[in-house]
Amino acid sequence: MNELFVVTLAGPEAAGLESEVLEVWSDVFGAVADADDWRASIWERHRSRAGFRLVTAREGDRLVGFAWGYTGERGQYWSDFISRELGPRVDEWIGGHFEFVELAVIPDARGRGIGRALHDALLADLLHERALLSTSARADDPAVRLYSSSGWIPLATYQGDRQVMGRMSSGAQGVAPS
Repeated sequence: MNELFVVTLAGPEAAGLESEVLEVWSDVFGAVADADDWRASIWERHRSRAGFRLVTAREGDRLVGFAWGYTGERGQYWSDFISRELGPRVDEWIGGHFEFVELAVIPDARGRGIGRALHDALLADLLHERALLSTSARADDPAVRLYSSSGWIPLATYQGDRQVMGRMSSGAQGVAPS
């Protein structure tokens, strides 16, 4: 096994990595129907948002995982969608938050702490007071276990099997605004 290198990149620095990221994405989440559409509708749109950061994990030259996020604001698809699920707590969480969008580790590299390394690097030194993510609602899901053990708390469930989790910045982690 090669040494693991974890690197954090801003939007402009992440340009040109879309093919490698898409390869890992497809390995983890399933192949996309149209790679050009994925590049335009997901990768480039997200990469151009304020506060975008991509964290990559490599073993040698091989990309084995990534995580990315950006500043979430009202008027963005997910922020507006999830606002309906948060109910009266929406103003406490939505707008100016860090949106933890993706975390992916290829199957043959799992179970070695790469997901946690990506998670921690993505959230390191953020200036945001709050962070939000969407994940499975199953308590036994490895991602949910990672997030729960890292100070994320459940805020709402939606679509039956999905949940929104939130995390306050250091010093307030695990304490939701009341």
